[in-house]
Amino acid sequence: MTSLVQQTKKFACTHDAVFFRLPLALVLIMLSACSTLPPYTGKIAISTTSRTQPVNGASCVVRTDAGQWNIMTPAIAPVGQIAGDLHVLCELQGYRTAEVIFRSGARGMQSSRVAVGAAGGSGGGGVGLSIGLGLPMGDAQFTYPTEIVVDLLPATE
Repeated sequence: MTSLVQQTKKFACTHDAVFFRLPLALVLIMLSACSTLPPYTGKIAISTTSRTQPVNGASCVVRTDAGQWNIMTPAIAPVGQIAGDLHVLCELQGYRTAEVIFRSGARGMQSSRVAVGAAGGSGGGGVGLSIGLGLPMGDAQFTYPTEIVVDLLPATE
């Protein structure tokens, strides 16, 4: 009888070890995949949405310390080299003006990527604000995103 109890305990310990190691391995694999960003090509795809639906024809100004580009969404902004904060300001008739800002941080130093967006307008209602923070994963230099989606709120809300 004692050997049956010992065998059951041995099986339970082995089973628990596998049960707890598998999720840990999956988390490590997912983290390694997330730490790899696509290479920055100097071009940023800009598009606009409203309530997760694509909205075309917004007039946007894309600005960095290196210059300013006027585009009509959807479009590719030829931003080039990374130069300071990246600002994308979009306007479209019937929608509130919306801006997305990507803070540049210090090149070569460990820093968080921060995106801040705000929308407002004269159509009544308040101003919305959202902040997203990316955790630094090593000593990588800052890069602009390869794609930006600006969410426009209808002016009547």
